[in-house]
Amino acid sequence: MTIVITILVFGLIILVHEFGHFIVAKLSGITVLQFTIGFGPAIFKKKIGETLYALRLLPIGGAVMMKGENAGEEELLTGGAEGETLPDANDTHGSFMEASKLKRFLVSVAGSAMNLLCGVVIIAIIMAPAKTVSSTKLAGFMDGAAIAQGPLQAGDEIVKIDGFRMYIYGDLLTALALGGDEYDITVLRGGERIKLENVELKTQTFEIDGKSEQKYGFIFSAQELSFGGKIKYALNNAASFLQSAVKSLQMLFTGRASAKDMMGTVGIATEISDRAKTSMREMWYFVAFLSVNIGFVNLLPIPALDGGKILFILVELIRGKKLDPKYESYISMAGMVLLLGLFAYVTFNDISRLVRR
Repeated sequence: MTIVITILVFGLIILVHEFGHFIVAKLSGITVLQFTIGFGPAIFKKKIGETLYALRLLPIGGAVMMKGENAGEEELLTGGAEGETLPDANDTHGSFMEASKLKRFLVSVAGSAMNLLCGVVIIAIIMAPAKTVSSTKLAGFMDGAAIAQGPLQAGDEIVKIDGFRMYIYGDLLTALALGGDEYDITVLRGGERIKLENVELKTQTFEIDGKSEQKYGFIFSAQELSFGGKIKYALNNAASFLQSAVKSLQMLFTGRASAKDMMGTVGIATEISDRAKTSMREMWYFVAFLSVNIGFVNLLPIPALDGGKILFILVELIRGKKLDPKYESYISMAGMVLLLGLFAYVTFNDISRLVRR
């Protein structure tokens, strides 16, 4: 069941992403040669009109292959076994590279936009039964809380901690976990934005239902959710996911995190399985997180990713002419090799962590 659920989850995220590219390419008049989910040998394939639809053996990716986009990449993905889908190099009608820069940009960004939308929709569905959520507005403090003597006051709405914006209550927990003992906290107090610097926050022991727990001593008010409020919460939650992804990347570059902390396919499958055992709600929340993060990663300016295509468009805009397709293909292929190497490294770390469990 773990394998089945994981394949379905990856399949959903890949399908949503590739459909974004596909539909915008079609609307832009670009010829789509293949709409493929997975890599390797085809389990199912059918040609409808100008497009070959294929489901492949390895459910770890997908591709929308467009006419004139990158013939070398097309042959690598198909193994050269479906050469009949490759167009005549002299026929440029419906070619991706002959489309305007705006159309190529929209096609390139559409997959990630669909992943973001998918995350928002999943969160909105999860939140449908909810009547309230925790907010970041202080209702008061627990009895004996040392923080009650500090600069924070009941009624303060915490909007930022150490530059980490509070989109949802979970952002507060993340920001506190990433910090030390002192924080720069921005609050809304009586409609005024106030920055409180070097606020000392430490956990202390509280007796709750006969159990000793470590807490800061905050009591936050609940926020009632209307239909519109649930949609807004879903959008804020997606923004929170994006913020976490950006923060993780910053930590990777500054050395606060390492490549060993990254999670690959095996790690994601394990996380999906663990959450499914807890509840389907937890699992689908992770799927929303995953969808938004995959959308973000695909926009990074790395050759072979959508962000690499956008980077080439920006270079073309600055130079006033296209990069030689031969060199663009070489750069994209080099990027793909590097990504495959990273995939292998992260997968090895995933398996190592799994063995140690």
